[in-house]
This record gives sequence, C-alpha cells and structure tokens, in this order.
Amino acid sequence: METDPRRWTEALRDSHEALVAQVTRLVPDQLHVGSYCRGWDIAQVLSHLGSGAEIGLLGLERALVDAPPLERGAFPVIWDRWNSLSPMDKVAAMVVWDRRFVSVLQCVEERTLSSLQVELFGRSLSGTSIAALRLGEHALHSWDVAVAFDPVAEVLPTSVDLLIDRVPFIAGRLGKAEKASGKEQIEIRTFRPQRRFFLSVFERVALTERFDRDAEGTLELPSAALLRLVYGRLDPRHTPPGVHVEGRADLDELRQIFSGF
Repeated sequence: METDPRRWTEALRDSHEALVAQVTRLVPDQLHVGSYCRGWDIAQVLSHLGSGAEIGLLGLERALVDAPPLERGAFPVIWDRWNSLSPMDKVAAMVVWDRRFVSVLQCVEERTLSSLQVELFGRSLSGTSIAALRLGEHALHSWDVAVAFDPVAEVLPTSVDLLIDRVPFIAGRLGKAEKASGKEQIEIRTFRPQRRFFLSVFERVALTERFDRDAEGTLELPSAALLRLVYGRLDPRHTPPGVHVEGRADLDELRQIFSGF
C-alpha cells in the first residue's frame, strides 16, 4: 500500500470535489432516486458520507491534541441528527463536513499524519490509514451516487490507482467463502493500472500476490472493475467492456462470493 499520506489526501480531495460538483447540481426530486447502495436513496448515501466525515474529523482532532478518543455512545447521536435532516440539508451538511475533514487531513504535517494514532471504531489507526479508509468509502459511495444517473460511470482513476493495492485486504474482509460452489484458484490480471493477483477460496477468501499453486482459471479486467467486484458492485449491467474469463473462472460465482454490503 502507498505509504505517502499526501497521495491519499490528494486523491481524497479529488473524490470530494467530483462528488460536490455532481450533488450540488441535483434538484430535490433527484435526492429521492435510489442509489446503487441497496436500500438507500441518494440523500441517505450523502448523509452516511457526511456523518462519517464528522465522526472521522472528531476522532482525528482528538488525536491531534491527545484528548480521549471519541466514545462510541456519541455515534448514534450523530447519526440520529443526520437522519433527521431534510434531503437538501443533508447535501449541504455533507459538503461542509466532507470539506472540513479533507482540509484538516491535508493541513496536518506529513510526519505527524504518518505517526499519529487515532482510536476509532475500536481500532488504532495511523493518520495515513484514516485517509486510506476514508478514500475507499468515499470513492465507492460516490460511484453509488454517480451511477444512478450515468450507467457507465466509473470510480475516479486517482482513487483506483491507490485503492487497487488495498483490494487484497478488502477481499479478505468482505469475501464469503461459503457462497462458493467449490474451491477456487484463480489468477486475476488487471489493467489501468496493471496488477496480478491470485485468488483462492477454501475455508476463507484470500487474494494475494503470491502464486504458490497453479491457477484453474483466469480473470482479466480493469482495475476499477476489480475494485467494484470486491465491494459487490459489478453486476452484469455495470460490467465494462474488456472483462475476459478463461478456464474455471466464473464471474457470476465471484459476484456471489463478493456480494457486498
């Protein structure tokens, strides 16, 4: 994974600006359109991103001044307040909190951001990890919004270039081995940017760069498509040209293994 925190915060700024440019043009009726995220309309996705920015920023600021971590009991209060906002107010508040979060991350000295330990959601995370986690959430939920109005929308390249190297971690967390019909051993090749992974599904799902056994199939696809696949966002309608399978690689089965959230 990229360790330079500035690359993560710059990509996060790109994602923020792209999302703001889109949602500030929406009219009220469009905020009730269903997003790609199951069960959420556009306003609810933006509310989720906004409350996440508020919680992330509060955690970051506490760590910067050596204050006690934000207590988990504070989260439902924040979520309830966001849920009570009107759709248009959710948009306006998301823009403000998201910009604040990105701006503070970019203002923190690089050395401080790398060494900082932030206690959040029961985990101790470096400032760089906070930026990386936020980019993953922001990039995919921004796509959830964009694709509701443009069926060929794609995750921003500046986000994909960094997030592709977090795909093994995400695949291990989100993959459901019990959904596989049998054992899987697949080589995955991506382009834009190029990567090569080995997917194995036995008792658990593992995506690695190590090839310690022979693959029984091959999947080739854009890096953005692999990113969306492991997040459960590569249904047939939103599968781009250039995806190629050979051997025992079965894209429909992979969609079951990575059914998303």
